[in-house]
Amino acid sequence: MNSELKKIIGGENKKNPFTDEEIAEKINLSREKVTLMRKENNIPSSKERMKPLLKKEIKNILTDNPDISIRQLTQKVKENGFAVSRYIVRQEYNKLSAQILNGKNNVENYNSKIDDYSFNDKFSSDKEDSFKEIIGAELSLKTQIQQAKAAVLYPPNGLHTLIIGESGVGKSFLAKKMYNFAEANKRLEKDKFVVFNCADYSENPQLLYSHLFGHKKGSFTGAEKDKDGLIKRADDGILFLDEVHRLSSEGQEMLFNVIDNGFYRKLGETEKNEKVNLMIIAATTEDIKSNLLATFRRRIPLIIDLPPLDKRTLEEKLKFIKLFISRESRQINQQITLKYEAARALLSFDPDNNIGQLESKIKEICARAYLNFISGKNESVKITIELLDLKIQRSFFEGSVKREDIKKLIKDDIILNPDAKKNAIKTDFKQAYKLDNDIYKYLEEKNKELYSLGFTKDEINKKLNQLLAEKVKSVFNQAEDSFFENEEILKEIVSTKVLDMVNDVLVIVHRELPEFVFNQRLKYALSIHLDAVIERIKSGKIIKHPDLREIKQSHEKLFKVSKKIVEYINQEYALQIPEDEIGYITMYLNSVIDSEKQRNKLSRPGVIVVSHGGVASEMLKVANCLLGKSNAVAVDMYLDQPPRQILEDIVMLAKEVDQGKGILLLVDMGSLKSFGDIITEKTGINTKVISRVDIVMLMEAIRWSRYDNLDLNEIAARITKSVNSYTGSREKVLLIYCITGQGAALRIKDYLIHRLPGLEDELKIITTGLHDKNIKKYLNDIAKEYQVEAVIGNLKPDITDIDYYSFEDIFSEKGFDNFIKKHNLQKINVKEFDSAKLLDKNLIYLSPGFNSKKEAIEFLSKKMIVSGSAKDTYYNAVLEKENQGVTYVGNGIAIPHAESKHVNYSQFAIAILEEPIDWSGFEVDIICMFAFKDLKTDHFKEFYNRLQKNIDYIKNADNIDLIKEVLIDG
Repeated sequence: MNSELKKIIGGENKKNPFTDEEIAEKINLSREKVTLMRKENNIPSSKERMKPLLKKEIKNILTDNPDISIRQLTQKVKENGFAVSRYIVRQEYNKLSAQILNGKNNVENYNSKIDDYSFNDKFSSDKEDSFKEIIGAELSLKTQIQQAKAAVLYPPNGLHTLIIGESGVGKSFLAKKMYNFAEANKRLEKDKFVVFNCADYSENPQLLYSHLFGHKKGSFTGAEKDKDGLIKRADDGILFLDEVHRLSSEGQEMLFNVIDNGFYRKLGETEKNEKVNLMIIAATTEDIKSNLLATFRRRIPLIIDLPPLDKRTLEEKLKFIKLFISRESRQINQQITLKYEAARALLSFDPDNNIGQLESKIKEICARAYLNFISGKNESVKITIELLDLKIQRSFFEGSVKREDIKKLIKDDIILNPDAKKNAIKTDFKQAYKLDNDIYKYLEEKNKELYSLGFTKDEINKKLNQLLAEKVKSVFNQAEDSFFENEEILKEIVSTKVLDMVNDVLVIVHRELPEFVFNQRLKYALSIHLDAVIERIKSGKIIKHPDLREIKQSHEKLFKVSKKIVEYINQEYALQIPEDEIGYITMYLNSVIDSEKQRNKLSRPGVIVVSHGGVASEMLKVANCLLGKSNAVAVDMYLDQPPRQILEDIVMLAKEVDQGKGILLLVDMGSLKSFGDIITEKTGINTKVISRVDIVMLMEAIRWSRYDNLDLNEIAARITKSVNSYTGSREKVLLIYCITGQGAALRIKDYLIHRLPGLEDELKIITTGLHDKNIKKYLNDIAKEYQVEAVIGNLKPDITDIDYYSFEDIFSEKGFDNFIKKHNLQKINVKEFDSAKLLDKNLIYLSPGFNSKKEAIEFLSKKMIVSGSAKDTYYNAVLEKENQGVTYVGNGIAIPHAESKHVNYSQFAIAILEEPIDWSGFEVDIICMFAFKDLKTDHFKEFYNRLQKNIDYIKNADNIDLIKEVLIDG
């Protein structure tokens, strides 16, 4: 088979190489087996085999025509015989264009020149001086670096050091660099950097002593054997005490002997002293005179004070900005352009939490820029001034940084490109996103400690579950959703064998827990966890679950699913995973579920009513009397009170009332409407203002705010509608028109109703063609009977007082978002979602006669595109998704799909085959192609359950209408 594989690849068209699936069809094997054979023979994928030739082709085209667009470039490449998507062409273009267009836009491949700073990456070629990686090492931090070097090199074991500074200035980072410097200069043993967060045991001196110094067998209940502490682990190394101000006085005193004499005793030891040689580095954000004992301070001879970001040079700040953006460029593998105006604002921005907050803000801004790119709004990833928070935008005008100083540093856009260091980044991701096997050992030890301290079994179990949940949360919640869509990073973390195993396991999970069919986070979680399980089994580390019986009882369904997973793995992969591991997998599944629930959790909005005189309080009394006690609060304004004082009171009140879902501010006069933006700016709390409040409006606000599934904008829209019904307001109309006929207008209406189920309950939608009408006169006629909310068309009318949206606006994600926000239509009537719209009977196919998976995907994808539910990119996106993992979900069913960015609105297409076809090694006779956009898990789960429940009927049905009735109505 290997020789046949090489023969086929050797004779292929190099511009259009065979995919693994095409090769599989030629030699009658599954795609997975062909992929495995190819990798065993070190043969690149079809894309990689094509890229050298493609790169040369693109370079030739760009040299002759450097201003060519991506679309034109893709067309030319295809005309020359390459079967490639625009996405692949764009990737190669991004890598080549900066070199070819050198000098045109002051292009700077900054990543290739990072030589002075990195939080996580170790790119320095100077092994003896890791401090060179720090931004400002030769400028604002020169003194601190000299202190750090002196501390490390001071004989015999270095000087104990205290690092002080505000949150986010890089204290932990400097401590790690001191260790790297010591290791490179052979001042201590390798892997001897032990970190201890003093906040963890600040209230329990006995547990603190045990954790730091260890304990003797029998020193307390549950101490069944001698245990070494962290100080022993740090012998001949460095002990880093983070948040040292959280150490109690007793905790500080415990360290005196170690610092003074290099001796300590374990808990329970009365005679024997243990000798230790170590360097202590401590860090704190607090005033050391107020929070540390004078006797402790005197024992730390060296204090390094790290300055806040606003005390660093502007040049250093620019380096931080470039560094953080370049990291994001590597992660998304795209060139990022920082526009000149945005760069000036970021340089002027003074973040409260220093470098840490600057990094966080830039990550958030890059995510917005990337969203504009993948949604098609921009042809490249651009950070413009509009993407920055209002506070950052204002910084350039209100900040203390002089404009002349900024002009000296930047004169044009800054362009940052991904580079070869991407592989190093993936290695760091592997460490960052792979759970430490010691978590299980830690849970066992924690169980014993808590038991010895008198905690009940329920309390211990709750604590252990919380610890594991926190670990999962810290690993999986710190990444954006886009991170988990990148299968390449997962391939770097776990082996191909584990990925194959997880694809099999997901079939079980999808069948038992259909709500996780498209959950990429779950795929990462299972892959990483099972990889750790296999490593433990290979090394002979058998672990015990501290309370397996409780896990079985409290998570019965998940335990059964976990048991099926383990039984399958043991049988198919010849492993012997013990039952205790089932308990941990159950906890793991539960943690991921809880994490998802937390991510989707909605709280209730707060209600504040503000009115002049004592009216607000009186209105609230009446409303509470009629509706029952509410959480709304009233603010009475008096004419002799300064507006600033009232504003400060409302800002404080907003902080108290907010539960995470924002504030509804009802005011009596329009002049108070500006308070909403100010509250949001000062607190970050989303605030919606409605003016001309009366008792009816307040009662409606209280009533609607009690619904858990409504957000702020939807509540505001419902209040306005309800109040208008009392006052006799005219019905609102949305006019959609096309200058050539009504067909395009009807398509826009259909698209909007798919995206916003229940839209027609809020707005009357009128569609028309304007080839025989005067638009201005037509709108005036409608306005006599209705209130025109907005118009959507392909030619802008000569009217300024009505909101207009082009077809392009509505079909673009940004334009669509602007439309629903402007008219308070966000998440409108999602609970009344019309599931009948999910399945058009024209997209149900009986016995279509497919002979292969590719043929089925091509046929159904094109039908979805023609229907308008999917974009032109959908077909290639489905194929790409197929190459990433399993879409077979059991019972002869496959659900091919693509990411939502390739979809206009949610829709299903179903094919019921007469004879099964091979689907990546599984037999499939029902193909349910799924395009999903704004669709909740519950809607998909309901549809999927009906499909499974009626599977035998559907397979034998010969009537399309009945199939639709079964799937939609049950």
